[in-house]
Amino acid sequence: MRMAHPAWLGALALTGLLTARPAQAQAGQPASGPDQIELTRANIQERRQEIVQQIMELTPPESDQFWPVYRDYRNEIARVSDQRVELVQKFANQAATLSDEQSEKLLHQWFSLREQQIGVQKKYAGKFRKVLPGAKVVRFYQTENLLDTVISANLQAAIPMAGDSATE
Repeated sequence: MRMAHPAWLGALALTGLLTARPAQAQAGQPASGPDQIELTRANIQERRQEIVQQIMELTPPESDQFWPVYRDYRNEIARVSDQRVELVQKFANQAATLSDEQSEKLLHQWFSLREQQIGVQKKYAGKFRKVLPGAKVVRFYQTENLLDTVISANLQAAIPMAGDSATE
């Protein structure tokens, strides 16, 4: 049974990822920017493999070959993602007072991290193609993109706009 795109959104909504709110915020305690970022990431990462498993609909032989490649992929992506979160937190702390030089440096670092992530994705596309049919490789990257979009939206919501002096 193939899942249509709306079913993906349903699967994500059921796991609470589209409306992911940190535990502190749910309990009525506001989470600070860095805390909120980490809680949101942890929530999604905790459920990520479960969601990928549900959406991918792997056969037992595909599953045996896919998961070791997936674990290696996630380890490499996590290193880039950790750097991205550090950069976002650094930006959040400096958003109201960024000089032109600092802004340029942050943009350069942001683009570099995006390029690194794409590099890892390209590298692993070939590895995934060795263990899965092409359509399932595409489905995997669609799923990853959807999950990354949720994380990115939460990251962006947790930081102030550049030059915004009202950082509270």
